[in-house]
Amino acid sequence: MRPTVRGVAVAFVAGIAIGMAATSGARALNAVAAPAIVALVAGAGQLVLAETPTVERTDPDPGFPGETRTVEFTVEGDTLARIDDGVPAGVTTADHGRRVSLPATVAYDVDLTERGAWTVGPPTVTLTDVLGLFVRRTRPDATATLVVYPPVRPLRQDGAIAALFDRSRVAERQTFDSIREYAPGDPLRDVHWKSSAKRDASDLVVKQFVGERADSDFHLTASAESGYSNAMASAAASVADAALSAGLAVGLTCPAGELAADRGERHRHRLLELLARTGDGDPGDHAAERADATVHAGATGVTATFEGKQHVLAVPADGAETAEEVRG
Repeated sequence: MRPTVRGVAVAFVAGIAIGMAATSGARALNAVAAPAIVALVAGAGQLVLAETPTVERTDPDPGFPGETRTVEFTVEGDTLARIDDGVPAGVTTADHGRRVSLPATVAYDVDLTERGAWTVGPPTVTLTDVLGLFVRRTRPDATATLVVYPPVRPLRQDGAIAALFDRSRVAERQTFDSIREYAPGDPLRDVHWKSSAKRDASDLVVKQFVGERADSDFHLTASAESGYSNAMASAAASVADAALSAGLAVGLTCPAGELAADRGERHRHRLLELLARTGDGDPGDHAAERADATVHAGATGVTATFEGKQHVLAVPADGAETAEEVRG
C-alpha cells in the first residue's frame, strides 16, 4: 500500500496544520489537522481491511486474423479499483483498463492480428479508498487463452488440387453402415432425418455406407523450416478445409501433434486450433510416408505434394493475411 499524490498532499496539509497549531493554538488543529488525519486513517484502514480481489474468467471465442473478439472476466471484491488486463502480442486493443466498484464484470474488445494461442492476463487490480488517498496493487493469478486461427485461403483456382477433392473420389455407395456428423458438401439425400430430429435443429447427421469410410480418409502432414510456421499453418489449414468441404475425413500431423481423421465443424475447429498452436519443424519421414498429402513451407515457397506431384500454393512465405484470399 502506498499514498497517492492526493494522499501526500493531505498529509502535507495536516503536517502544516499541526505546525501551525503548535504556535496558534488548538483551534487550528481542530479545524484543519484533525479532519485530514481522520481522512488518512480512514483511507488506510479501508484498504487494509479490504478483501483481496479474486478473478474468474473463461477463454474468449477463437477467431481468424482481422476479426474482433470480446474478453470478459469477473472481479470479486468490496472497494473501488482500476483494472488493467494483460494484453498479449497477437492482439490489439484501444482500451483494456477500467475504473469500477467491486464486484464488477469487465469486458473489452480486441482485434485479432496474429496466429497463435495467446495468454490474456493476468490483470493488475489497483485498489483505492473512496477519497483516493491510498492505493494497493495486486495481481490475481487468472489468465485465459485466446486462440487465433491461421488464415484459410480458397484453393479453387488450382485445378489439380480441386480435382483431388472431387466427391467422385469417395468410394461408391454400398450397404448402410452407420451415421456421422453432417459436413459441408454432403447431399441432403444422405441426411438421416430420424436421428437428426432428436438433435438440435442445426445439428444434422448423415448416413455412412460400407466401403465409404476407408477411401474417404485423408491424412495431411505439415512441416516448416525455421521461421516459416505461419505459412505452413495457413497452407495446411487451407488444404484441410478444402478436404473437409469435400466430405472427406481429415487427419493431420504437424510439429505440434497429431489428430485422427474425422469430419464435421467441431473437428474443423480442432484442426485449426492445432495449427494455431504449432511452431516450425518436421514430424518425420514416417508421418510423411503414410500421408495422402504433405505441405511444406520454407525459403523457396510453400508447396503441397499430392500423389507424388508437387504444387506451389498461393500462400505468402510469411503466412501474412491478404484480405481477398482469406476466409474464416
